[in-house]
Amino acid sequence: MVKIKDIEKVEDVSLRDFCTIRIGGYAKHIFFPKNEEEVIVLYREALNKGKKVVPLGLGSNIIFSDGVLTHFFIHSKNLKNLSIKQVGDNFYLDMGAGVSFKQIIEVVKKYNLEGFENLSGIPATIGGAVCMNAGAYGSEIMDIVERVYWVSEEGDSIEYSKEDISYSYRYSQFQEGGFIYRVIIKLKKSKKDIKSLIKQHLLDRNKKQPLDLPTSGSTYKNPLPHYAGQLLEKHGFKGKRVGDIGFSEKHANFLVNYGNAKFEDLLKLLEEAEKVIFDKEGIELQREVRIVE
Repeated sequence: MVKIKDIEKVEDVSLRDFCTIRIGGYAKHIFFPKNEEEVIVLYREALNKGKKVVPLGLGSNIIFSDGVLTHFFIHSKNLKNLSIKQVGDNFYLDMGAGVSFKQIIEVVKKYNLEGFENLSGIPATIGGAVCMNAGAYGSEIMDIVERVYWVSEEGDSIEYSKEDISYSYRYSQFQEGGFIYRVIIKLKKSKKDIKSLIKQHLLDRNKKQPLDLPTSGSTYKNPLPHYAGQLLEKHGFKGKRVGDIGFSEKHANFLVNYGNAKFEDLLKLLEEAEKVIFDKEGIELQREVRIVE
């Protein structure tokens, strides 16, 4: 039986290094399990100690508060196994939670597979993407998910087929807790020029999004049929700053760090934006970015 002392970890580490917007204090410890068994051990230990568990991946939609956070941070960097099974024109990618979209794109381009091209360019791991049901250009990751392997907050391992999973726009049941450690997706051989489609999506992203600065991606979910970015721009938040944090001048729904942004300034900006949009439009913006305090 694995003991917690045998699981890879770092202690007293800056959380700025674990989120793409580079904001936050320090983690007492971050664990890096390498298999399902170690994830289970960590969850059971956290339950025994009454600690909150925070899953981590690339950190592209997460922001940490200042100070020292004593949660059990569990990072997916050692869960990167990837195997491919072909059945006719269908390809099944069986992946650990830490496999990045960049790795998936390499497979997609090699075999000219369709079903993933609209998601190219999203800075995510497969575990985090399934958790938030990441999407772009009318596609969502859940469109291609076949199975999800998950450890509950009680430390139980459960396997889900797609039909068993509750999900919607930028939401899956896995946001409520637990840890996705393995995912299987299904893609198929294409007659389209998939490389060209991916290249076009990447060019489009670079043109529209502030990828030259530390950012946490989309700040708010789109309150359909409206777009969060358009609402924020309409009411003067495009380019608006508090200290070194601001809504991008390129895309109003992207927070960017202009230097040494402070968490307290970020909260002020979010709260102001949410109040103005509610007062002026009667719309309650829902955060897509996850804040951990």
